Amino acid sequence: MKISFCTLTWTLSVTGSQPGGGSVYFHGVGPYTITLDHNDTWCLKRWGTQVKLLCTKSRSLPVGPLSWKDENDICTQLHIESGLQLAPTGVMLTKCSPDHFTCRDNQCVPLEKVCNSENDCTDGGDEIDCFTAHPLATYISTSPPQIPLPFQVDVNIRTADVDLMNAAVRANLRLRISWEDARMEMRHLQNVYKRLTLYNSTLWSPNVQTFNSLEFATTASHPVIMAKRLSPGKRVDGEYLSFPGHGNPVVNINDLHTHTYCRYDLLKYPDDIQTCNITFQILNVRQDGLKWELPSSSEVKCPVFHEEFWVKDCRFLLPDNFSSRFFVQLTFRRKNAYHIWATYLPCILLLGIGYGTLLLPLDNFNERDTMSLTTLLVFISLYAQTTASLPRTAYLKRIDLWYVFCIAFLTLVIFTNLATSTTTNTRGTTAEGPFWWHPSGPVEQRNEAWSSKKLSNSSTQQQQQQEQQRHEESRRKRKELVLKTASVVLGVTSLIFIIVYFTGAYITM
Repeated sequence: MKISFCTLTWTLSVTGSQPGGGSVYFHGVGPYTITLDHNDTWCLKRWGTQVKLLCTKSRSLPVGPLSWKDENDICTQLHIESGLQLAPTGVMLTKCSPDHFTCRDNQCVPLEKVCNSENDCTDGGDEIDCFTAHPLATYISTSPPQIPLPFQVDVNIRTADVDLMNAAVRANLRLRISWEDARMEMRHLQNVYKRLTLYNSTLWSPNVQTFNSLEFATTASHPVIMAKRLSPGKRVDGEYLSFPGHGNPVVNINDLHTHTYCRYDLLKYPDDIQTCNITFQILNVRQDGLKWELPSSSEVKCPVFHEEFWVKDCRFLLPDNFSSRFFVQLTFRRKNAYHIWATYLPCILLLGIGYGTLLLPLDNFNERDTMSLTTLLVFISLYAQTTASLPRTAYLKRIDLWYVFCIAFLTLVIFTNLATSTTTNTRGTTAEGPFWWHPSGPVEQRNEAWSSKKLSNSSTQQQQQQEQQRHEESRRKRKELVLKTASVVLGVTSLIFIIVYFTGAYITM
């Protein structure tokens, strides 16, 4: 029998008081016996007397967890005789050792298996009253355990989304916060984390919010408070294993959705690297009320995949070791595959088409002019579409330089085509481009002079035609030279720009 913190050893005896009859009683090492009275009542008595000290009802042997009624203040007598000064916690007659739990059928179950979500007793009695948190009398659920409070935080960033237009970052993350609370006793802990539960009360836990958030952080689920055994535990009356709050950390697991302001630098867009800080504040602890245990508090797990960015780094930052505020720093590098296929490759193809108009025959002005103008319009449309998807900035981004060069390149191509153009009007005469230089003494002026003199002989007309043909041939050669020079200069310039542009983008990666 176990009474309070003492254990009395009993032997079971079967005696017969009359032929064919008998009775069962328990005889202890001390001067006490347990005998069966009337109406299935078992009573604990002092040997040689009829004074009932404890009684219980049972149709079978009075072993296991039964309710014993104190008939004559046995606890005081037992403690006086044994020298104990502690109040009793209960009485139970069992064959089990102190490190085993007694089932109702007197089956013994190791205390490590009590409240492990498995029915080790036949009737499942080992899974009853499995509250794991038992606050002491000094516990106040609205106050932290101590100041400063040793603290550890692990951050697992599951997903992160960069919002360029609103200068913000959205993140789904899990905070795992651990601390110690010596104001409570924990029971039935296992080697794995187990949720802390208690009867008709609440536990203190940190209230976490984002500090620089565009909106309040919302929780994806109710925070879970858990703990696991880090020590063997203390065996209490063969009922449970007790674990002190000191040395057995409590863990709070909290899933958060955050929408945090982030200042983006788009100077090198689309080859940019962005850094964002998500600031967290523990609201129910004063600003200097935490004591961070480093480096264990610096563990941050980055998101594995993002459609637009590579997550280069995730860091845990602290203003100081006693602040109730902490930071999670995210570093993103934009993936350039999208812009390679959606921006650079189409632009290079369009540049090639525009440049190809300089290689067309000189007489095909309509084709050269139409192709170059159409290409320029497509570039302007692409540029407008790209800038519409980006926030406005007071500086030129790298993508702006790309489009400005492409538009300037095609503009020079169009000017070159106009300068070297030759068209035929309705009267059958040729008209030069608007930027073409006419030499002194043009053929038209000489034709007018010859017409005024009315030279009509055939030799003079032949000389006139030959002179005009030589002049047309000279102008054509000059136009071809201009086209060749422009094609070489523009081709070399564009090649140098493309090499420098993409080399700079590669260096910044």
